[in-house]
Amino acid sequence: MPFIVKQNGATNENLGPEAIGRSFEIALKMVGRNCSLQPYTKVKVPAFSVAGEITAFASPDSTFAVTKRWLDGAKKTIEIGIYDFTAGYVSDLLKHAMTRGVKVTLMLDTDHVKGEDEIFQGLQDDGATCVPAPSCASQKAHYFPCSHEKVIIVDGELCIVQSGNYSPNSIPLNVLDGKVDGHFRTGNRDMGIAMHSKKMAKFLTKIMDSDLKLELSAPAALEIRAAGGPPAPLLVESAPAHQPTKLFPSKTFKLTKPVAVQPVLSPDNYMQVVPEILKGAKRSVLIQQQYIHSFEQPVAQLQQAIADARKSNPKLDVRILLGKLFDDKALQKEKLNLENIGALYGLKIGQNIRYVDTTRLVHCHNKLILVDGETVLVSSQNWSASAVSENREAGLLFKHSGVARYFTEIFEVDWKVAQKELPAKIRGGTVTPESVRKGGFVEVSAADYQEV
Repeated sequence: MPFIVKQNGATNENLGPEAIGRSFEIALKMVGRNCSLQPYTKVKVPAFSVAGEITAFASPDSTFAVTKRWLDGAKKTIEIGIYDFTAGYVSDLLKHAMTRGVKVTLMLDTDHVKGEDEIFQGLQDDGATCVPAPSCASQKAHYFPCSHEKVIIVDGELCIVQSGNYSPNSIPLNVLDGKVDGHFRTGNRDMGIAMHSKKMAKFLTKIMDSDLKLELSAPAALEIRAAGGPPAPLLVESAPAHQPTKLFPSKTFKLTKPVAVQPVLSPDNYMQVVPEILKGAKRSVLIQQQYIHSFEQPVAQLQQAIADARKSNPKLDVRILLGKLFDDKALQKEKLNLENIGALYGLKIGQNIRYVDTTRLVHCHNKLILVDGETVLVSSQNWSASAVSENREAGLLFKHSGVARYFTEIFEVDWKVAQKELPAKIRGGTVTPESVRKGGFVEVSAADYQEV
């Protein structure tokens, strides 16, 4: 699990296992996500014909490099809807854009994780339009448990949709695109897609603007947080000892013919679209996910779709790579989860399910689905009931064998070194600031571990 950095003279004696667990849970649950939701009217989500180019990218390899290129190239507008924003160097890119006259709009799920309020206020002070998302974290509007999307629209045309937040591990500061410059920073496995489409950009902007209006038009505060709550503890992980086995630069594909792209939004159409895609698999289903809540009904529907595909195609290659288990409580929960998945859907650890290699990557924060080496879904949706049916989430679904091959190559590298069995125990506890200063640790964001 992430280590709690002891402050103010705390010792192992006065910060025992139960206190450590409580501190970690405070970090993960700074804002309750079970608020009473206001009624949301689902929207019809059309497909779009995209021509020109598609760029595929991944963290930790290339996300910052391509993000910098796109934000530095913005001429008129940058619109962002994102769950977590704690990477100050991305904030600097936005501030530089504003000095060129670019209008920046940020809708942020403001759950007050370490450093986020300062970035939000700093961008606002410099002239950006910064609005809290209408989630349970808001003090005004509660339409979604989480506004968990990661959508960036540049100049009303470039649509960027990704699994990763603007956190130091989901967009680590690697200036070179998939290359080592002497100080490569590993991080989470995340992926993203960028496409040029004025029509799709207009639609995604309309969704974002509608959510902004839900927040801005709320007549009065619905929830006032108690003042003086406990500060978020500093969380660190042992730094991965190795960089990823292979680095993947971003890759741009020039389309020879238009591609049909289906935005996949929660709560609007994820559960109408994705189960059918899984059920129709003929050769393979490859998935990278942070976790699977197999006991929750909508997630059971997704797993049943895979099981149905296997019945029709007994040799179907089904492989799922999951994220880091962060404490013993999560480990025990995962044992039950695996028993359920095995009993109901016939998927086995090692053969069908593995866990991210934390000697090379900090975490698997990805939400990737690849079907039959052709169909690609890059999105923000975890496999939880709230993510697929209640949160505000976004993804792009389309068929392109080249993009699928790019992501499959990354998947295969990660799969080869992934953990084939659960650990007996997960090490955690506290470390002193002095220990952290000696090196060997990487700071992590609580938002990267939250199950939402």
